[in-house]
Amino acid sequence: MRDPYSILVAGVGGQGNLVCGRIIAEATVSQGLRPVVGDTFGASRRGGSVVSHIRIGKQDWGPLIPKGEVDVLIGFEPVEALRAATRYASEKTIAIVSATPVPPSNVTSGNLSYPKIEDILHELETVCQQVYMLNTSPVLEKIGSTRVLNSYMVGALSAIEEVPLDSKNLRQAVLNILDSDNDLTAFDEGAKALH
Repeated sequence: MRDPYSILVAGVGGQGNLVCGRIIAEATVSQGLRPVVGDTFGASRRGGSVVSHIRIGKQDWGPLIPKGEVDVLIGFEPVEALRAATRYASEKTIAIVSATPVPPSNVTSGNLSYPKIEDILHELETVCQQVYMLNTSPVLEKIGSTRVLNSYMVGALSAIEEVPLDSKNLRQAVLNILDSDNDLTAFDEGAKALH
């Protein structure tokens, strides 16, 4: 494992980015590693840009990931994932991105248009080593809640072999922090999404 191993979670307020960071940190501690979590916020309201930096290692590291040093990017929202990738990703980065857009107010008002998902995917592929664009909407609708997106994305993270976290520890952390059958179902569905 690289020390530090860096995971970046990008999305918008209300999607569960901060909880995702807590889940990953708890799983890290249970493996005897030291997580450092730093959160940065755009607009300080629901819907604003939120980025969580998680650095995992055997010693304490600064809380923010340097440019080009992200090992895994978890994108809860496509445009926010691309925004984070252009700043922090490199040819070593693996990106796991929800293809479900959360349009900002200037898009919903009709002042701007949301980019095509295919265009976002193409741009991500020019920056990252590997991109998994996941169609999360049907699975979350089947589970009955969009509030389990964070558990779904942590499940997808658990399926990546290069990630130095044990999937059992990640699943247990979801149970410890969220204690919800829907979240465990979402985790399991996310883990299957990359197989």
